[in-house]
Amino acid sequence: MDKIPLLDHDSKVPLHQQAEVQLRRLIRENHFREGDQFPKETDLAKRWGISRNTLRMAIANLVKDGLLERRKRSGTTVRKKKITTDLSSWYSFTHEMEDKGIPFKTLQQHVNVVKATVDTARQLQIAHGTPVVCLERIRSTGRKPMVYFESFFHPRTGLSGSEDFSRPLYEMLDSEYNIVPVFSQEEIRAIAASEKIAGLLQIAKGTPVLERRRVVLDAGRKPVEFNICWYRSDCFTYSIEIKRPQ
Repeated sequence: MDKIPLLDHDSKVPLHQQAEVQLRRLIRENHFREGDQFPKETDLAKRWGISRNTLRMAIANLVKDGLLERRKRSGTTVRKKKITTDLSSWYSFTHEMEDKGIPFKTLQQHVNVVKATVDTARQLQIAHGTPVVCLERIRSTGRKPMVYFESFFHPRTGLSGSEDFSRPLYEMLDSEYNIVPVFSQEEIRAIAASEKIAGLLQIAKGTPVLERRRVVLDAGRKPVEFNICWYRSDCFTYSIEIKRPQ
């Protein structure tokens, strides 16, 4: 317990937010490992000098994101560290992860000009074989690959492949090419990893992965990007909120 950093009571950041950030970091860095019994709320609240209600606000978000599991009589345990992402957060994967306090990094990145396959041509509404810029990225929170992206861009974007793709993609399209992504048409399914995907994500061929396909459109509903993401199912989960119609 003494190894857990203290909170800054003089900070403008609310204490429950500070507590949540600290807990996420402690789990991410394996201070608390999967299956471990989580510290008693009374002990942790005393360590941080906060009320149990304040602490529970932080813990509730970790339970919601699947990092902790509460059970009657057995208490709170650390679960497998899946990352929960929201379907509405398509505009910037990097910003979404930053908001969750999860520092993602790019392990590999390749940019090439390729000929559009039948599928890519159909999604971008161009002729089969048309040259398009293809951006490939493998990203993770550590050394183990967690997600692999392939993006194909419509020729009218003006991208050449020499751009600085370390920058947030859609911000670059907006500021430098006057292209504003507005709509995202999405499909998500579970598939068995092909030999290529299995190799890139360092998993066995046939392992279940989440495949997310989307076509990004501008305000005039003209295709800008065709994007496919493959997520390790042991690292990611999706959450969806549905409102009952009036």
